[in-house]
Amino acid sequence: MKQVLVNVAKASNVAKIIVIWNNPETNPPGDGHWPEVSVPVQVIHSKYNRLSNRFYPYDEIETDCVLSIDDDITMVTPAELDFGYRVWVENADRLVGFPPRYHSVNNFELKYVSEWISNISMVLTGVSFYHKYYHFLFTSALPDGIKDWIDGHMNCEDIAMNFLIANSTGKAPIKVLARKKFKSSATGLSSDMSSHLVARDICLRHFNEAFGQTILHSVEFRADPVLFKEQDLIDDMNLYYSDGAL
Repeated sequence: MKQVLVNVAKASNVAKIIVIWNNPETNPPGDGHWPEVSVPVQVIHSKYNRLSNRFYPYDEIETDCVLSIDDDITMVTPAELDFGYRVWVENADRLVGFPPRYHSVNNFELKYVSEWISNISMVLTGVSFYHKYYHFLFTSALPDGIKDWIDGHMNCEDIAMNFLIANSTGKAPIKVLARKKFKSSATGLSSDMSSHLVARDICLRHFNEAFGQTILHSVEFRADPVLFKEQDLIDDMNLYYSDGAL
Protein backbone atom coordinates (compact mmCIF):
# COMPACT_ATOMS: atom_id res chain seq x y z
CA MET A 1 0.00 0.00 0.00
CA LYS A 2 2.85 2.40 0.77
CA GLN A 3 4.11 2.29 -2.82
CA VAL A 4 0.59 2.98 -4.09
CA LEU A 5 0.39 6.10 -1.94
CA VAL A 6 3.78 7.30 -3.17
CA ASN A 7 2.83 6.77 -6.84
CA VAL A 8 -0.54 8.48 -6.48
CA ALA A 9 0.90 11.44 -4.59
CA LYS A 10 3.34 12.11 -7.44
CA ALA A 11 0.50 12.62 -9.93
CA SER A 12 -0.05 16.27 -10.79
CA ASN A 13 -3.68 16.87 -9.82
CA VAL A 14 -4.07 14.98 -6.55
CA ALA A 15 -5.72 17.03 -3.78
CA LYS A 16 -5.66 14.36 -1.08
CA ILE A 17 -5.48 10.60 -0.58
CA ILE A 18 -8.26 8.85 1.33
CA VAL A 19 -7.56 5.35 2.63
CA ILE A 20 -10.64 3.23 3.38
CA TRP A 21 -9.53 0.90 6.18
CA ASN A 22 -12.09 -1.87 5.78
CA ASN A 23 -11.14 -3.93 8.83
CA PRO A 24 -13.38 -3.00 11.78
CA GLU A 25 -11.53 -5.33 14.18
CA THR A 26 -8.06 -3.86 13.66
CA ASN A 27 -7.18 -0.21 14.07
CA PRO A 28 -5.34 1.39 11.16
CA PRO A 29 -1.66 2.17 11.68
CA GLY A 30 -0.66 5.48 13.21
CA ASP A 31 0.67 8.48 11.35
CA GLY A 32 4.25 7.22 11.47
CA HIS A 33 3.34 4.18 9.37
CA TRP A 34 2.35 6.11 6.26
CA PRO A 35 4.96 7.43 3.83
CA GLU A 36 5.69 11.14 3.77
CA VAL A 37 4.01 12.48 0.64
CA SER A 38 3.20 15.93 -0.70
CA VAL A 39 -0.59 15.68 -0.19
CA PRO A 40 -2.74 15.01 2.90
CA VAL A 41 -3.55 11.37 3.71
CA GLN A 42 -6.82 10.72 5.54
CA VAL A 43 -7.75 7.29 6.89
CA ILE A 44 -11.41 6.30 7.30
CA HIS A 45 -11.92 3.33 9.62
CA SER A 46 -15.00 1.41 8.50
CA LYS A 47 -17.37 0.15 11.19
CA TYR A 48 -18.34 -2.85 9.05
CA ASN A 49 -16.39 -4.96 6.57
CA ARG A 50 -18.49 -4.24 3.50
CA LEU A 51 -17.22 -4.14 -0.05
CA SER A 52 -19.73 -1.39 -0.83
CA ASN A 53 -17.81 0.91 1.56
CA ARG A 54 -15.57 1.64 -1.40
CA PHE A 55 -18.31 3.66 -3.09
CA TYR A 56 -19.85 5.41 -0.09
CA PRO A 57 -20.20 9.23 -0.51
CA TYR A 58 -17.81 10.21 2.26
CA ASP A 59 -17.79 13.88 3.27
CA GLU A 60 -14.00 13.75 3.00
CA ILE A 61 -14.30 13.53 -0.80
CA GLU A 62 -14.14 17.18 -1.79
CA THR A 63 -13.18 16.99 -5.47
CA ASP A 64 -15.47 16.17 -8.38
CA CYS A 65 -13.11 13.50 -9.68
CA VAL A 66 -12.43 10.31 -7.75
CA LEU A 67 -9.46 8.08 -8.51
CA SER A 68 -10.36 4.65 -7.17
CA ILE A 69 -7.31 2.40 -6.80
CA ASP A 70 -6.66 -0.93 -5.08
CA ASP A 71 -3.95 -1.15 -2.45
CA ASP A 72 -1.85 -3.55 -4.56
CA ILE A 73 -1.79 -1.61 -7.83
CA THR A 74 1.84 -0.54 -8.05
CA MET A 75 2.49 -0.82 -11.79
CA VAL A 76 0.62 2.35 -12.80
CA THR A 77 2.94 5.35 -13.03
CA PRO A 78 2.20 8.98 -12.07
CA ALA A 79 2.41 9.92 -15.78
CA GLU A 80 -0.25 7.34 -16.61
CA LEU A 81 -2.46 8.64 -13.82
CA ASP A 82 -2.02 12.19 -15.15
CA PHE A 83 -3.09 11.07 -18.61
CA GLY A 84 -6.06 9.12 -17.25
CA TYR A 85 -7.19 12.20 -15.37
CA ARG A 86 -6.97 14.36 -18.51
CA VAL A 87 -9.11 11.84 -20.37
CA TRP A 88 -11.66 11.96 -17.56
CA VAL A 89 -11.75 15.79 -17.57
CA GLU A 90 -12.92 15.64 -21.19
CA ASN A 91 -15.43 12.86 -20.40
CA ALA A 92 -16.55 13.64 -16.86
CA ASP A 93 -19.75 11.58 -17.05
CA ARG A 94 -17.88 8.42 -18.08
CA LEU A 95 -15.99 5.72 -16.24
CA VAL A 96 -12.34 5.98 -17.31
CA GLY A 97 -9.75 3.38 -16.41
CA PHE A 98 -6.98 1.00 -17.38
CA PRO A 99 -8.04 -2.66 -17.00
CA PRO A 100 -10.91 -3.34 -19.44
CA ARG A 101 -13.38 -6.20 -19.53
CA TYR A 102 -16.14 -7.30 -21.88
CA HIS A 103 -19.48 -9.08 -21.71
CA SER A 104 -20.61 -11.52 -24.36
CA VAL A 105 -23.83 -13.42 -24.94
CA ASN A 106 -23.61 -17.20 -25.21
CA ASN A 107 -26.81 -19.22 -25.62
CA PHE A 108 -28.80 -16.18 -24.47
CA GLU A 109 -26.74 -15.91 -21.26
CA LEU A 110 -24.28 -13.17 -20.34
CA LYS A 111 -20.65 -14.19 -20.01
CA TYR A 112 -17.81 -12.28 -18.36
CA VAL A 113 -14.80 -12.00 -20.68
CA SER A 114 -11.43 -11.21 -19.11
CA GLU A 115 -9.26 -11.60 -22.22
CA TRP A 116 -7.72 -8.44 -23.65
CA ILE A 117 -9.64 -7.87 -26.86
CA SER A 118 -10.58 -4.84 -28.95
CA ASN A 119 -14.14 -4.62 -27.63
CA ILE A 120 -14.75 -3.42 -24.10
CA SER A 121 -17.94 -2.84 -22.13
CA MET A 122 -16.54 -2.50 -18.61
CA VAL A 123 -13.56 -0.95 -16.87
CA LEU A 124 -12.46 -2.42 -13.57
CA THR A 125 -12.47 0.05 -10.70
CA GLY A 126 -9.14 -1.24 -9.38
CA VAL A 127 -7.70 1.88 -11.00
CA SER A 128 -10.31 4.18 -12.51
CA PHE A 129 -11.61 7.74 -12.61
CA TYR A 130 -15.23 8.82 -12.24
CA HIS A 131 -17.38 11.64 -10.84
CA LYS A 132 -18.07 11.54 -7.11
CA TYR A 133 -21.79 11.83 -7.91
CA TYR A 134 -21.78 8.13 -8.68
CA HIS A 135 -20.99 7.41 -5.02
CA PHE A 136 -24.37 8.93 -4.15
CA LEU A 137 -26.12 6.88 -6.84
CA PHE A 138 -24.34 3.70 -5.77
CA THR A 139 -25.44 4.22 -2.17
CA SER A 140 -29.02 5.32 -2.78
CA ALA A 141 -30.14 4.45 -6.31
CA LEU A 142 -29.01 0.91 -7.11
CA PRO A 143 -31.85 -1.55 -7.75
CA ASP A 144 -33.00 -3.40 -4.64
CA GLY A 145 -30.75 -6.18 -3.47
CA ILE A 146 -27.59 -5.36 -5.43
CA LYS A 147 -25.68 -3.82 -2.50
CA ASP A 148 -26.66 -6.75 -0.27
CA TRP A 149 -25.48 -9.14 -2.99
CA ILE A 150 -22.12 -7.38 -3.23
CA ASP A 151 -21.56 -7.33 0.53
CA GLY A 152 -22.77 -10.90 0.94
CA HIS A 153 -20.52 -12.30 -1.79
CA MET A 154 -17.64 -9.81 -1.29
CA ASN A 155 -17.36 -9.52 -5.06
CA CYS A 156 -18.53 -7.62 -8.13
CA GLU A 157 -18.78 -4.07 -6.80
CA ASP A 158 -16.87 -3.01 -9.92
CA ILE A 159 -19.38 -4.68 -12.24
CA ALA A 160 -22.22 -2.98 -10.37
CA MET A 161 -20.57 0.42 -10.81
CA ASN A 162 -20.26 -0.23 -14.55
CA PHE A 163 -23.96 -1.10 -14.72
CA LEU A 164 -24.84 2.01 -12.72
CA ILE A 165 -22.86 4.43 -14.90
CA ALA A 166 -23.97 2.80 -18.16
CA ASN A 167 -27.58 3.04 -16.98
CA SER A 168 -27.14 6.72 -16.07
CA THR A 169 -25.32 7.83 -19.22
CA GLY A 170 -26.16 5.34 -21.97
CA LYS A 171 -22.43 5.33 -22.76
CA ALA A 172 -19.58 2.85 -22.69
CA PRO A 173 -16.56 3.35 -20.42
CA ILE A 174 -13.23 4.57 -21.78
CA LYS A 175 -10.16 2.38 -21.69
CA VAL A 176 -6.82 4.13 -21.15
CA LEU A 177 -3.77 2.36 -22.49
CA ALA A 178 -1.00 1.63 -19.99
CA ARG A 179 2.63 1.02 -20.88
CA LYS A 180 2.56 -2.43 -19.35
CA LYS A 181 -0.24 -4.98 -19.44
CA PHE A 182 -2.30 -4.47 -16.34
CA LYS A 183 -2.35 -7.19 -13.72
CA SER A 184 -2.86 -7.32 -10.00
CA SER A 185 -0.19 -8.65 -7.69
CA ALA A 186 -2.82 -10.06 -5.35
CA THR A 187 -3.30 -13.79 -4.97
CA GLY A 188 -6.66 -13.72 -3.22
CA LEU A 189 -10.14 -14.02 -4.69
CA SER A 190 -8.98 -13.98 -8.30
CA SER A 191 -6.19 -16.56 -7.96
CA ASP A 192 -8.51 -19.42 -8.92
CA MET A 193 -9.41 -18.01 -12.31
CA SER A 194 -11.98 -20.64 -13.21
CA SER A 195 -14.13 -20.15 -10.11
CA HIS A 196 -13.56 -16.40 -10.33
CA LEU A 197 -14.98 -16.24 -13.85
CA VAL A 198 -17.97 -18.36 -12.88
CA ALA A 199 -18.70 -15.98 -9.99
CA ARG A 200 -18.43 -13.00 -12.33
CA ASP A 201 -20.82 -14.65 -14.81
CA ILE A 202 -23.36 -15.03 -12.02
CA CYS A 203 -22.92 -11.38 -11.02
CA LEU A 204 -23.51 -10.20 -14.58
CA ARG A 205 -26.72 -12.18 -14.89
CA HIS A 206 -27.98 -11.16 -11.46
CA PHE A 207 -27.33 -7.45 -12.04
CA ASN A 208 -28.78 -7.64 -15.54
CA GLU A 209 -31.99 -9.09 -14.11
CA ALA A 210 -32.07 -6.45 -11.37
CA PHE A 211 -31.72 -3.60 -13.87
CA GLY A 212 -34.28 -5.24 -16.13
CA GLN A 213 -32.22 -5.19 -19.32
CA THR A 214 -28.72 -5.42 -20.74
CA ILE A 215 -27.48 -1.86 -20.34
CA LEU A 216 -23.74 -2.36 -20.78
CA HIS A 217 -22.50 -0.76 -24.00
CA SER A 218 -19.60 -2.19 -25.98
CA VAL A 219 -17.14 -0.07 -27.91
CA GLU A 220 -13.86 -0.45 -29.79
CA PHE A 221 -12.01 2.58 -28.49
CA ARG A 222 -9.07 3.40 -26.28
CA ALA A 223 -7.27 6.57 -25.24
CA ASP A 224 -3.66 6.07 -26.33
CA PRO A 225 -1.09 8.50 -24.89
CA VAL A 226 1.40 9.49 -27.58
CA LEU A 227 3.91 10.54 -24.93
CA PHE A 228 4.59 6.88 -24.12
CA LYS A 229 5.63 6.36 -27.74
CA GLU A 230 7.76 9.48 -28.04
CA GLN A 231 11.08 7.67 -27.67
CA ASP A 232 10.02 5.07 -30.23
CA LEU A 233 9.21 7.88 -32.68
CA ILE A 234 12.60 9.48 -32.06
CA ASP A 235 14.36 6.16 -32.62
CA ASP A 236 12.45 5.65 -35.89
CA MET A 237 13.37 9.14 -37.08
CA ASN A 238 17.03 8.52 -36.32
CA LEU A 239 17.01 5.69 -38.85
CA TYR A 240 16.78 8.33 -41.57
CA TYR A 241 19.29 10.86 -40.24
CA SER A 242 21.42 10.67 -43.43
CA ASP A 243 18.61 11.30 -45.90
CA GLY A 244 19.14 15.07 -45.85
CA ALA A 245 16.68 17.92 -45.44
CA LEU A 246 13.39 18.03 -47.29
